[in-house]
Amino acid sequence: WELWTYALWRLGLPRGLAFNSFVLLAHTLVAPTVYAAARLFGAARWPALAAATAGSTLWFFDSFAHWCWVVGMVAYSFAAYLSLIPLALFFRMLRQWRWRQGVGVALSLATCLLIHPYSFVILVFPMVALYGAAFRRLDRRQHLAVWAIALFAIVANSYWLIVAFRYWHYILDSAYFGQSGVEFLLADIGALLLDPKTSGFVGTRTGTRLLVLGAGVGGLLIWRRARDPRLLPFTVALVAMFALSYFGSYSHALAQIQPYRHVLPLMYLSLVPAAGLLDWLGTRRRRDEPRRVTPGAVLTGVLLLPVVQNQTRDVMYFMTAWIPSVAPLPDGDPALLQATGFVLHPDYRWRSLMIETRDIEQWVREHDDGQGRFLVEFPHLGDHLSWATDAQVLGGFTLRNLEHSAANLFRDNRFGAVPKQEFRAYLERYAVQWVIVHRDGPQWSEWRRDELDRIRTIGLHTIYRTRFPVNLVAAGGGRVEADTNLLTVTGTRPDQDVVLRYHWLETLECAPSCAITREPIEGDPVGFIRIPAPHPSDFTVVNGY
Repeated sequence: WELWTYALWRLGLPRGLAFNSFVLLAHTLVAPTVYAAARLFGAARWPALAAATAGSTLWFFDSFAHWCWVVGMVAYSFAAYLSLIPLALFFRMLRQWRWRQGVGVALSLATCLLIHPYSFVILVFPMVALYGAAFRRLDRRQHLAVWAIALFAIVANSYWLIVAFRYWHYILDSAYFGQSGVEFLLADIGALLLDPKTSGFVGTRTGTRLLVLGAGVGGLLIWRRARDPRLLPFTVALVAMFALSYFGSYSHALAQIQPYRHVLPLMYLSLVPAAGLLDWLGTRRRRDEPRRVTPGAVLTGVLLLPVVQNQTRDVMYFMTAWIPSVAPLPDGDPALLQATGFVLHPDYRWRSLMIETRDIEQWVREHDDGQGRFLVEFPHLGDHLSWATDAQVLGGFTLRNLEHSAANLFRDNRFGAVPKQEFRAYLERYAVQWVIVHRDGPQWSEWRRDELDRIRTIGLHTIYRTRFPVNLVAAGGGRVEADTNLLTVTGTRPDQDVVLRYHWLETLECAPSCAITREPIEGDPVGFIRIPAPHPSDFTVVNGY
């Protein structure tokens, strides 16, 4: 996503448009990708088209699939279906050995991993199974080709893999979102919402999912009877994704990769054997001419009625603009329920930022002097201000799984509810000059009156300023200016240690003629930057990685 955005920006597109175009790309490639994968796996045209239609239906109208991309998991959603392409090309390569297919596998595999690293989890099981089955019949050159593909994918992703492993020790326990168990399997069958942290803050809509999974299992059974070579990769893939999705949380190690999210590739992988089932049904129907109405056909038609009803209900759940209004009660009071039977029915469509976000962005630009930080409560606003302005922001996604997130007051303290002395110490420790909250109340206007002055309200957000001066330099005097990977420090006392209120990092370098050590900070596992004396009065701290 970053590479895509950077490339388009360098070509002249605005950064926002370049970033959003990746989202549009993920939406538009669902059907073509599924169609191409089904055809590569040998499905006829119409079954492949049906699989593509089902894939697009899953993308928009399965509750978890819809929630993933609307909440921001666009890259993983993209990789979940795009992984079908390297799997299909690898399958054909091992059977036909055309070198252009090997090139296609290498490029598509590297691309999937660049989009999201969990593509490895999706593909490792079926690809290893295919390689193992073909191992004895491959010659030396073919073995080298397979390993060259793997090496190419690793090298193409090495620029971020090296960084990830270098700083892995900062990662916190990630077993928070996407945790599941047997009860979630039953809930998905019954269309019940158990935990929004797992399946999303959305009504559970799994009709298309169950239909596709059922058809996929049917396709596997047909392939098993026919001893079809496609049986192996898809049996392995579906069993692996099913086990990981609903049983992975029982393992602490697997719980770190949010097991339930793998329901998404489970759905898309099922589309290809589902196309195989349709292919088989079409072939059998042609052989059974002349056509006639049988009791079995009538029963099937009757049973399809509730299926159609359920599918229509799933689709309508996300078509908010089409849902009719409920008539008022006889006494004129509004009905408590909406047409779908819910008291609250959110709109799960893409929409632009709130107007107030742009207004706050402009206000921050006008008032930021670079000498204090902004503590922002609303996660989306915090991330937006970090991207759109030069302000130094504490906030954004609240549960970011890095030790550095200890600097965000709202990570472990909902509403910022900490004792008075602790709150003041926090503001001083991180040089917080401005506080922007979206749940204003007495906990800010009354309880914090000694520390904060209320400045103004913009939309749902209230801006406060600290009543005492703060300094980004904790000791040693001077002034610091911050830029990306660069701190410029001036006016310090050369005979005293300087402590900067910035997180220490092992790759930081000080110049000229100065050293860097870690300054331990209570309540912050990362610590701050200390420049031991003697040192120049003016110096820079750069990230030397």
